[in-house]
Amino acid sequence: MHAKLFRGCSVLALAVHSVLAAADPASTSSYFTDPQSSHVQDATSRGIGQVSFITCLMAAMRPDALVNKGSYVALIDGSKCDPEAQASGDAVAPAFKTAIIDSTRVSNDDPMIAHIWLEEEDEGRKSNIAVRVSATEPPTSANAYGVFRLDYCGAAEGSEASGCQNNGYLEGSSSGIRYYEKELRDAGDPPSIKAVNLTASGTTSGAGSMSIDGDNGGGTAAFNFAYNETLFRRAEGTDDQCFSRDATDPDTGISVWRYGLYDATTGERITRNSGFPIEYTAGGETYRGYLGYGGLSLPGSALSSMTTGSTVQKVDYGNGSEPTRTDYTVVKSEGKLTKYTRQESTLHAIDQVKFSTFVGNNVTGFYAGATPNTNYEMYWDDAASNFKVVSKSQCDMNGCSTQAVAGTPSVSPSYWHNLNGVQGFSNTLGGEVFIKLAGTMTVAHSDDVSVVYRVQDLVYPSAMPADLYCVRDCLTSASMQSYFSQGSADASPYAAGTFNNFNPAAAGAVVHYHTDSATAMLKDSSNASVVFTDAEALNRSNQYRNGIRGGKLFASLAAAECSTGSQTYCDLKVNELEVYYQWETGPNPYNQFAAVKNTSGTFVTFDAPLQVGYHVPAASKYGEYAGQNIVLQYGGFGELWGIPGYCVSQSSNAVVSCEGDGDGKRYVAAFAIPFDTTTGRVSDGTHTYLVKWLDREIRFANKNVSVCDAAGLQPPSGVVLPTAAELRNPNDASSTYYIGPKPVVEGAPRVVHGEVKY
Repeated sequence: MHAKLFRGCSVLALAVHSVLAAADPASTSSYFTDPQSSHVQDATSRGIGQVSFITCLMAAMRPDALVNKGSYVALIDGSKCDPEAQASGDAVAPAFKTAIIDSTRVSNDDPMIAHIWLEEEDEGRKSNIAVRVSATEPPTSANAYGVFRLDYCGAAEGSEASGCQNNGYLEGSSSGIRYYEKELRDAGDPPSIKAVNLTASGTTSGAGSMSIDGDNGGGTAAFNFAYNETLFRRAEGTDDQCFSRDATDPDTGISVWRYGLYDATTGERITRNSGFPIEYTAGGETYRGYLGYGGLSLPGSALSSMTTGSTVQKVDYGNGSEPTRTDYTVVKSEGKLTKYTRQESTLHAIDQVKFSTFVGNNVTGFYAGATPNTNYEMYWDDAASNFKVVSKSQCDMNGCSTQAVAGTPSVSPSYWHNLNGVQGFSNTLGGEVFIKLAGTMTVAHSDDVSVVYRVQDLVYPSAMPADLYCVRDCLTSASMQSYFSQGSADASPYAAGTFNNFNPAAAGAVVHYHTDSATAMLKDSSNASVVFTDAEALNRSNQYRNGIRGGKLFASLAAAECSTGSQTYCDLKVNELEVYYQWETGPNPYNQFAAVKNTSGTFVTFDAPLQVGYHVPAASKYGEYAGQNIVLQYGGFGELWGIPGYCVSQSSNAVVSCEGDGDGKRYVAAFAIPFDTTTGRVSDGTHTYLVKWLDREIRFANKNVSVCDAAGLQPPSGVVLPTAAELRNPNDASSTYYIGPKPVVEGAPRVVHGEVKY
């Protein structure tokens, strides 16, 4: 089934009109020649998710490119093989895995045999996956799958001789594919078993069956399916559904997981200095990973042993020869400081753009029936000259719940008159937003109302302000320790009196910090490090399980004075500053600071994600975002984030609420930027770029079953599924499928996620 900134108002205008900017690049440029791939996402997809993941990893190992070249090391970014990891639209940290590959072929008439030892680590638990691949024929126009067999066995490190925790095979032939997997669960739980038999008739039609037993804690499903050139039909018991295979059908869902950015004139790829491969040795073991703007990507056991002063080696690939290594000294902190630099737009320019804002105790004048102390999602309606409320959400220790607000009530701008304006957050605009409404009872000219948003930059230790101050949502070591302790009754992890505090604070209530540039650390008034990395404690609270972020920090106390001489200090005054900061901490690499110094003591710096503006075309297929201007972040080739999304049913592909638990829904991007030189352009305010989708997901449009009946397309019956009898264990020394002990390879990785380096 596998077939995946705005720098002021002038930039908004530029993004809208950039389509007129230049002629198309040459047809031989990367923009036109870089390959694109699509895959179908269906309820049956979860049955072969593990195999799709493993085969993606193997493609990134390039055993085909290094046949008979000896054993070599490959680094593979697992996040790029996991569409679900990309689905949020947010930046995804690299998740590099290490594999050793030995690919051989006796002659051109013999199959390619690849022996693969793939290492994994999850929350400190190491495991190894042994894979044997025998490939006889590549895919062709007559045989979409080629002729091959892939067998794998995964086991916890040290327990390989005891059998497989995860054992499976995938076999492709001219008649279709067969797949079987058995995965052991916790003691007392039944194993998870997946089996597929797909019989293909050429490249455009086929039929098959799939069974899933014990998946996700005991779920069971059985599908029969059939497809022809135009339709796909799937039956699960009495649930019989028909889908169109036409990607141009207006009801077909398309989400893109990877995009490339290109120069609008030359069509060449836009690259970023986002990081480099590294090696780190501890306890006699060498770990291979990546260091970049988002932090360190290394196995957890390596990160736990690494401290400030540790040595890592940059692996520098030259012109296709054996790489060189350069020593660097690590500076590591269990928190990180981010700088937010002011950018400005207008209320008119964000017409219909959704944002969220917290409304406190006073709801008088908000709208009738409003709930105090609640987070609301809303937007500015320029035609009506007021705000519209869409939904509301409330958070507690168990997470956040959201519900629609009936009637989309209106809110007058005058509600925020005494609050100086609206403090909110918008993914569409790239983060925090402040709409300045001080003294504004009505909005006659929305072009005159300022909307402030921010560009983010990581702060290196040498640039950390010596002193920082906070009046709202201020973290301290003691407040976090108290909140996350068992049985705590604290309302938040923030210092007393600062949680959601929008009121003036006396000088004595302002939280004062100082920084330690040697350790890249924020210290509170007790000289304690403002960090909390207890993953188990954080996991007890859904709201903070991905880390904790404090409120705005500012370097000048006087700059936040509510009014001159008042000796009181207001968080809202911070919105007027050119720069403010935020501190975050947590157990994940993306919550923490990690950088390296060269032998001269100078930090190696990386490019921050490039912020670009995109004007969504005004067409119905873009739904509620049609005609809007949104902010995206480009972290490097293939990494474009920020497109909003929604949830869809795994069964019908229909849009559903994201609320509630269960695995019957998925979060997907709301629209795809088209591969088009007119409507596929973005701008950073200085340059215009072309966007091209690289990997996309297609979700078939649901049709009445009578459409499939009329075409004579019926699900099969009596299909014989693979069984455990056909499993092979590449770790079993008595088997002809045995791949042998993992070889020791001293050299640097020859392949980094599909790119052969030397």
